[in-house]
Amino acid sequence: MTKSSKLITRKRSPLFHPAHYRILLLKLIQKINLPEDFYMLFLAGIIGTLAGLGAYLLHLLVNLVHHLLFVRFEGMVIGTDLGSWVRALFPAVGGLAVGLVIYYFAREVKGHGVPSVIEAVANRGGYIRPRVSIITAITAGTTIGSGGSAGKEGPIVQIGAAIGSTIGQLFSVSSERLKVLVATGAGAGLAAVFNAPVTGVLFALEVILADFSLNAFSPIIFATVISTTISHHLIGSSPVLNIPIYYLESAYEYPIYFLMGIVGAVVSVSFTNFLYSVEEFFAHVRRLPEFLKPATGGLLVGLLALYFPEIYGFDDGAIHRALLAHTGIGALFLLMVVKIVATAFSLGSGGTGGLFTPSLFIGAAFGAFFGSVANTLFPTITAPPGAYALVGMGILIAGTTHATLSALLLIFEITSNYQIILPLMLGTIVATITSRLLMKENIYTKAISLSGDYIFKGRNLTLLQSIPIRQHIQREFETIPENMRFKDILKLMKNSTRSTFPVVNTRNLLVGIISLRDIRPYLFDEHLYPLLIAKDVAREDYFSLTPDQSLADVLRMFDLTDAEMLPVTSRRNPRKLLGVIFRDDLMRWYRKAPLLQKRKGYK
Repeated sequence: MTKSSKLITRKRSPLFHPAHYRILLLKLIQKINLPEDFYMLFLAGIIGTLAGLGAYLLHLLVNLVHHLLFVRFEGMVIGTDLGSWVRALFPAVGGLAVGLVIYYFAREVKGHGVPSVIEAVANRGGYIRPRVSIITAITAGTTIGSGGSAGKEGPIVQIGAAIGSTIGQLFSVSSERLKVLVATGAGAGLAAVFNAPVTGVLFALEVILADFSLNAFSPIIFATVISTTISHHLIGSSPVLNIPIYYLESAYEYPIYFLMGIVGAVVSVSFTNFLYSVEEFFAHVRRLPEFLKPATGGLLVGLLALYFPEIYGFDDGAIHRALLAHTGIGALFLLMVVKIVATAFSLGSGGTGGLFTPSLFIGAAFGAFFGSVANTLFPTITAPPGAYALVGMGILIAGTTHATLSALLLIFEITSNYQIILPLMLGTIVATITSRLLMKENIYTKAISLSGDYIFKGRNLTLLQSIPIRQHIQREFETIPENMRFKDILKLMKNSTRSTFPVVNTRNLLVGIISLRDIRPYLFDEHLYPLLIAKDVAREDYFSLTPDQSLADVLRMFDLTDAEMLPVTSRRNPRKLLGVIFRDDLMRWYRKAPLLQKRKGYK
């Protein structure tokens, strides 16, 4: 914004309305010539503060529900014949309370939270109802505190995202900025819960936005710093897991970790598929009222917990024991399987909670089991099972989310163990690639795909697949004759708003493409200018489109080729030029398209 520009307002906002302060802030930025991103940093500061407080509120709610049920109430019946069976009913009681709240107030908060945030960014321009933050805190605190097999991270991502969306709506930001603020809140919340600010930033960019644009970095980083600082003050700053320092024992372990990544990917995909099979089962049980389904799932978890109390969501003891190699090999395998089943019952039935913590549990049990087997077969060249448990956690996170960087850094930040970085890097990337080969969706986008939409890199490909490109073809555009001299090409590019042009012959048939990157090698050899014509520098190995293709095909082609313009040609004659499509124009339409900003009716 330049000093000479003027901010014009037509209607005076009420004194205490956020729009009033938005105008004052924008005037201040204009008057003292502050950087343009100061406005977003200001909003990010508000979001980071509220997300940090939201994480603390969720922490208090989990502890409150746990204390009321497992300390106060259980203390009243302990020693009686019904003592152990009453404990088995606690997850069911929590599930009933959650089911009633969700059914009557906000059905989008059920499950593990993150898919609804991704769907809001991809389909609704980042719009999330303000009430979601409060209701998610209540339902997640009740689910986890009552013993449900779930974690805090999914709910706090949804809480933070709802806070970001609400602040963006109050300050009337654009749809593009609203998406960034949603990701800002999600990352800030995750950072506060796990005491992992770098993971929070990468998760917001890698999973929520699926975009590493520079304009999103600053507000997300600023918000995570604030939320983590608040979390340090209110909850504590020590690492989530205190474990010994593990090292790579031998270079011969690399093939073992490579194999572990492949096997871990199979476990990750099996976990994902089982979770959604259970969710689909509960969805098809018509005779059972919706609000009773989380109670049913909770009851099944409670019955499992009679024999495997380690599966309770509020208990991290089993993860610590696996990392310390204090659990037998048979028990490790059994705990891995039971935790998968319990998590599927808790969340597939409609409870509210996250998947990171269960994935850490499953990964630790899987890794310690795998490491114990490796120790038995190769005792002289392998590290203790605890080292494999640590890598196993990263493998399960990467295998389920397909977010390699987030998985890698999460393990570093929650354990403060950087000595086993190479096996961890190898295992997570192998797990991510193998999981993608086995299943194209991750554990979050699969939930959206089951509803009919396929989200990839923040785009609703199902919707885009149904839209033909005909309406986006530009029929009037600049072309370069194949015999145009190099100096004239430079003059054309200088005076044009475009930097890529189709090259045509005398019959107006396409012979190649010229872009700024194609002429760059010749710019500093002026003695070549008189000798070159367009045909000499044009690329003949170009990609083209046909009018019957969809927008999903076009966006995929732009991503693949990194092109700025793609020619549209006849299917019968690939050299007959019908028009062009520019990446910038298409992305500008995509951001504004009302068809993509679907408003789903919530009860």
